[in-house]
Amino acid sequence: MCKIGDILLIYNATNRRKPVGMHPFIVLDDVSGIVRGMFAYNFIGLLLTSANTDEKKEKLKQIEGNFPISTDDKIMNNDKNKDNRYSYVEADQFFYFDKSKIKYIHIGTLNSDIYNLIVEFIEELSDNGVTIKQILDKATKIELNEDIDI
Repeated sequence: MCKIGDILLIYNATNRRKPVGMHPFIVLDDVSGIVRGMFAYNFIGLLLTSANTDEKKEKLKQIEGNFPISTDDKIMNNDKNKDNRYSYVEADQFFYFDKSKIKYIHIGTLNSDIYNLIVEFIEELSDNGVTIKQILDKATKIELNEDIDI
């Protein structure tokens, strides 16, 4: 089971139907629904990308849709994941998942104040005309060309 603000490590993430290994995601919402009448989902996630070098941190900071997450913003489960790096949330990309089709573990929780700031950030992106990408199929990047309401 997952809830809003949880950090999940998804083991079988794919990109364009090719395995890309494990990736952490923040649970943005844990509702069920159907996207475009064809893809059932039961949680929406935001990709969490680590910034383990100063160079990568600078690169990620320049991307408009990225929101910074410090190590203090996360409460990690030490038994599951001791790697608590400075990270960025790719807030302009919503990943739609069907939990029955993915392998994942709960590795932590985002501070609730930070979660609320991310939601506000997403609303600001939308208000400023940034298109939120909808990505389907177990993290396979299938971008839909339709804006979504926040």
